[in-house]
Amino acid sequence: MNIGTRKIVVDEAIAQLRLYAETNGAVLQYYDGLPGMTCVGGSDPDHVTLEDLARTMVIGADLRAMDIPWLLEVEAEKEFAAIPVDARLEDATPGSDLFLAAMALDEKFTGHRGFGHAKKSKLLHLKRPYLYPVTDSFIRMTYGTASAGSEFLTAVHRDLVNPANIRDFKLLQVRLIAEPPTSAARLLGEVPTLRLLDILASLLGEAK
Repeated sequence: MNIGTRKIVVDEAIAQLRLYAETNGAVLQYYDGLPGMTCVGGSDPDHVTLEDLARTMVIGADLRAMDIPWLLEVEAEKEFAAIPVDARLEDATPGSDLFLAAMALDEKFTGHRGFGHAKKSKLLHLKRPYLYPVTDSFIRMTYGTASAGSEFLTAVHRDLVNPANIRDFKLLQVRLIAEPPTSAARLLGEVPTLRLLDILASLLGEAK
């Protein structure tokens, strides 16, 4: 499969995801809400809550004290309400209403000093986990210059709708679901394809 500027075969992807699941149990439980994808969008999908901010800390968002009141007070109810909780990036063709709505919500959380792309993506993914990819320094390495804003969303959309990637991600999910009950990687069979992509993108960036 092709992810950003990198390539990985399904067997290697499975091995990498096993390692990720074994070493990030707290992230899978408290951030991703596994097993069962509990609290998709959080307890209040159209507002940022203290619960949301605590969950982003588990995945390393590293919020500062001054970030918290600002995030709780951002007036984004209209932008959140315009995007269904299960809206998928696969359906957000660049220029479409869904894509523009995604960028409008992204813009609402832009501009606060010290609250950059990585922190923002971890919050927005939590609120709309099928639409917003997580980004970090390693994912930015994988996606090169298209690592933020509309260019990043476009690049990830392109990877998600790539027919060869669609086939490989389906195979990947089948194999994850078939993992032994004792395997932590089995939990990853429940997450959106988008989440698998950003985990692999981070691991691929870290490997270089």
